[in-house]
Amino acid sequence: MDKGTIIYVGNFELPDKNAAAHRVVNNARIFSALGFRVVLFGVARGDAFSGARKVHDSELKDQGDPSLAVRDDKADVDLWERAYPVSTADWVRQLFDVSDVETLAQAYDDLKLVIAYNLPFATFKALKKRFLRRGVDTAYDCTEWNGYAEGSLPKRLYKKHDEKLLRTKLGKQCRDLIVISSAMERQYAGANLLRLPPLVDIEDPIWSQVRQPHDGVFEFCFAGTVSNKERLDRVVEAFCALDAADVRLRVVGLSRSDFEAAYPDCVSSGDKRIAFEGYLSHSDAVRRVLSCDCYVFIRETTSRNTAGFPTKFAEAFTCGVPIITTDVSDVAGYIAPDKGIVLRCASVDAIRAAMSSAIEAFRGRTPALNDTFDWRKHVDRTREWINKVTTY
Repeated sequence: MDKGTIIYVGNFELPDKNAAAHRVVNNARIFSALGFRVVLFGVARGDAFSGARKVHDSELKDQGDPSLAVRDDKADVDLWERAYPVSTADWVRQLFDVSDVETLAQAYDDLKLVIAYNLPFATFKALKKRFLRRGVDTAYDCTEWNGYAEGSLPKRLYKKHDEKLLRTKLGKQCRDLIVISSAMERQYAGANLLRLPPLVDIEDPIWSQVRQPHDGVFEFCFAGTVSNKERLDRVVEAFCALDAADVRLRVVGLSRSDFEAAYPDCVSSGDKRIAFEGYLSHSDAVRRVLSCDCYVFIRETTSRNTAGFPTKFAEAFTCGVPIITTDVSDVAGYIAPDKGIVLRCASVDAIRAAMSSAIEAFRGRTPALNDTFDWRKHVDRTREWINKVTTY
């Protein structure tokens, strides 16, 4: 590519093992379409090795999932990964040591920009200092303000401190920011800002899969994992309160035992109308969403949920299925009355009433794909942003 190389570094698991990977892969497609080579430098969990290793395209495609074909003839994207820290000492070292990023950068003599994806504030500052010596800017892609962490006490305390630094100091230390929500736009006003919601590639075969019939049963669907952001327990309780036999709730990502372990006080999981699917590939999970009559996910209005933007909303919206959701982040701006129901509170009664209304309003509907979140829709705004980055 004639415009040079962008290195995108963060704790995403390539090629598609978490929502972070989906985001950076589709953002990379935009930058590739604008004439840049993009190097994605993620992490590998559960595998000890030193330095950086390449994720080979042939190995990805051999796994048989069409969503793994990250590279194509239209994109110039290199995939690299490093080992995720397993000890507190490793974690502390990675906070301040960015030598592995610098070593990787030496392989690309036309480096134009480094983008830090949700990295700790200290790591961003270390990257900025290191690459400033080479005359290369370091931008930041911020998708959450999250003060929660598992692990040791020092890690948990630092995470809370880091969240405050990112929320209050990042806009003063970073002149070029990609953000995921309007709340972040307001917080970082004054910087060179690009707002990108979670994006998809609507030409990927996963979006054109054949929908599964379900014999007249009205099917609600939830796809995700156990998270302190979700209220799947209330979704289950609300569903079980429905007085209808021809309905189903399909839960993708958790087995029944997973759900019971996560929500021991929710006794409704034994309802035979609930189908717990357990873990599925991203492609299979999307097919379940494509096939449902109504997608439902509930998040309470917290500062974390307001600042972020749910990837699962963008994917369900792309599938064209009606959605029941709470009024978090910017989602209400996308849902017209014929596209879903936005709740002002996350109570069981409110969710049950919405489900009952959805059965009446959306039964028999044939959904059509929606390209609002397709990455191609966001190329022009990204071009405006990158032009400001490269002309300082």
